[in-house]
Amino acid sequence: MKTKSSYAKGVAKREEILQATLEIFGREGERNTTLRAVAKESGISLTGLMHYFESKDHLLTEVLRASDRAAEARFRAPDAVRDPGEFLALALTATAANAARARLYVTLAAASTDPVHPAHAYFKERFALLRTTIGKHLEAEESAGRIGPRVDPGFTASALVAASDGIMLQWLSDPAIDMADHVRRVWRALTAPRADD
Repeated sequence: MKTKSSYAKGVAKREEILQATLEIFGREGERNTTLRAVAKESGISLTGLMHYFESKDHLLTEVLRASDRAAEARFRAPDAVRDPGEFLALALTATAANAARARLYVTLAAASTDPVHPAHAYFKERFALLRTTIGKHLEAEESAGRIGPRVDPGFTASALVAASDGIMLQWLSDPAIDMADHVRRVWRALTAPRADD
């Protein structure tokens, strides 16, 4: 049976591997981010690495999951920004300081269209969670009278996620684009009151 100490060491090593993977991806790109390179940078054997992650695709997907866990913790914090448009704008500001994560996200988003790819389930779950969270926020805002009844929560949530992901893809080609400003403006347009509300 594993002791608490060995479990904690395993968790720490796993996090170290995920960080090393993102750093290698940022330097070398997807093609040269190999399990061997990650194992070497993480100071473990290839066999040891595969104890944690069965393939490169699983490993890269877990890098994104770890990033999302950190973002979710920030969103749940007592002093967090609760407005989804502003939260995504701030997340994109952080992304602008870490292009490797954005490139990894876009690379795996494309790969995830194959249902057998490990990232397929990740993106399906991620999009569902985002749409649900944003939709609930909009329903609460409508109940409180802060937005009009004509705002469709499902459509608005999907449109905001599409705007966020789409502007990230454009930013990778043109870093002069202000991703955060774009998402804020889209959010305001999607939730603005109409004259007949």
